[in-house]
Amino acid sequence: MNQAFQISRRLNSNNVKSPVLTSYSDIDPDLPSLETIDNVDVTRIPEWFRFMRYAINPGMVSHLKNFDILHAHNYRNFQTDCGFFLPN
Repeated sequence: MNQAFQISRRLNSNNVKSPVLTSYSDIDPDLPSLETIDNVDVTRIPEWFRFMRYAINPGMVSHLKNFDILHAHNYRNFQTDCGFFLPN
């Protein structure tokens, strides 16, 4: 998450709101679901289940509909698939 976080941090410093939406995949499950770090809002969504490395996070869909631009920091995952298929 560090690279995506740094992008958001720098955008925020230029008055461009850039929250981070991520999952709990491969991170400490005790981290808060909502947190602000260096003025960047971070939202973590739990995964429902996983097929190999593909984590299903349906809770992200409502968040993904509220953005003008999505920067997916990975490919072939639930978030990028939703970003591609959701109408704007």
